[in-house]
Amino acid sequence: MIQTDGNRTLVRMQRLEAEFEGVSLVSLRNAAGRSLVKRKSESPGLAVRFGAREWLPIGTDAYARTSTVQAGARLVHVHVEDHNADACLRISVDDEGRLLVEPSAHSARRGLAAIRWNVAGIADDLKLVAPLFQGCRMALDHPLVADADHAWPMCWEAALAVMQGSDCGFSICAHDTASRPKSLRVGQPADAQTLGFDTEVHGPAHDGVAVGSLAWIVDTHEGDWQVPAEAYRSWWRRHIGHEELQRLRPERVGDIRLALQWAGNKPEVLDAVAAIIDPKSVVVHASAWRRDPYDVNYPDYIAGEEGAAFLQHGIDKGFLMMPHHNYFAIDPNHPAYRKLHEFVMREFGTGKLMGWRWKQGSVPIPQSWSGMKGMQDEKLMTYLHAGASTWRRLLVEQIARAAATHRLTAVFVDQTLCSFNLDNALVENLSSVEGMLALTRELSDLDGPLAIGGEGLNEMNVRYQSFAQAHLFNSHQKNCEHFTELDPVPVGDFLYGDLCKSMGYTNLAGDTPETAWRLEVHERLNALPSLVVRAPEDIQAPNPAVSRVLERALS
Repeated sequence: MIQTDGNRTLVRMQRLEAEFEGVSLVSLRNAAGRSLVKRKSESPGLAVRFGAREWLPIGTDAYARTSTVQAGARLVHVHVEDHNADACLRISVDDEGRLLVEPSAHSARRGLAAIRWNVAGIADDLKLVAPLFQGCRMALDHPLVADADHAWPMCWEAALAVMQGSDCGFSICAHDTASRPKSLRVGQPADAQTLGFDTEVHGPAHDGVAVGSLAWIVDTHEGDWQVPAEAYRSWWRRHIGHEELQRLRPERVGDIRLALQWAGNKPEVLDAVAAIIDPKSVVVHASAWRRDPYDVNYPDYIAGEEGAAFLQHGIDKGFLMMPHHNYFAIDPNHPAYRKLHEFVMREFGTGKLMGWRWKQGSVPIPQSWSGMKGMQDEKLMTYLHAGASTWRRLLVEQIARAAATHRLTAVFVDQTLCSFNLDNALVENLSSVEGMLALTRELSDLDGPLAIGGEGLNEMNVRYQSFAQAHLFNSHQKNCEHFTELDPVPVGDFLYGDLCKSMGYTNLAGDTPETAWRLEVHERLNALPSLVVRAPEDIQAPNPAVSRVLERALS
């Protein structure tokens, strides 16, 4: 299965043949002999990162030495001694005929934060199909994806990348059961036809001297992208206890056919919608229900008079009302901040406090405690690490009180896509993504159970969510350059749409070519028909794009 000749390693399996020179994959062919990877450049096979940004190649230095050890019929170690770090690439095969590549490194220099395995020379006719913004199919050199890092799980929503041709391709994924920080890199200066697969340490990295322990699985396939996606989905479902999570979903979730986003407190809008579609099949994201302005004074979740009346009107009509909350935001002026400020997220590599501040636009948050308290005339919230159980208990109690007061059967919990590798990465042995998961799991224990909505959709936050506002490709609030060139592919819906349905996010009025395209992209991603409705007339006299959304909801 694996043979070595000096520093060359040849892997022959039923579905693939791979060749390495040292740590660099120089050739990959499928069973039919189709060339999928042929290295054409001197792009390094391995690179390491110190701190947050300093990338250094491994094995390209004049003094670097490479040695290959065949440790078994199915196992090879490729060692590299380099001035920047010493590294090892573990090459093996598994019983299912797949190639496993596990890079690792250690260094005398502290601050070692990540290792990258590069796959260069990918065939020009293969396109990347990946769960980026719910799914896309793009050439590697296209401006939407090229020269970019996509961190898991916020941007790279599942640890799977497929390179797809007209009738075959190959895939690289990680079967990671430990929620390790990782990332997908598209492109390198020496070769745009490159994918980089990063394994990171949990922060802080300033004392780190070793990184690794994550295997990347390489396989080829015949057919379209659904073939490797189905293999990944089968593993993922076994890992997460898919059937049990399905049983936890409230029965009503499957009946929803329309989502109203960012609903103001206008009962007449609900009346207009109820005139054309059964309210029991409509979920309403109520964003203005609190007595406090939007994104102010979290975690106080107390309704204002208009908000309470709007919730009651919707519930009485049968709508699934989903008032807005936030999973990790706290106002520094809130009384609870005093005992929770130690759990504010800190940016990886810099230690900066993380949060969000709005003053005629998004601006950096203060980095002093006095500065935090001085922002009472602005929108300001800091982000708390949800690994802290004291925070989760407080928030769950606040949401439980609101649910009981208003007879809620659903809640929306904002920003559940926002999980990061941090300088304070682990709190109570939980990473930020595991803390988010713990919070949504605890919310699912509330009476009902509640249907939980969230922001963003990835292989972690879908587990206890039923609905998720999906961002469009680099076009969160408005369309980015080249957005009309996007080829959306419903990878996310294929992987986990039976657990959690995506919804539209913002600018869903369909009244301009730009917003009409947004609605079409959501449709092509198999999102729930979704609208932002500001007045009854938007429903009573809909524009063509809105009419199409309503037709889908009614069909």
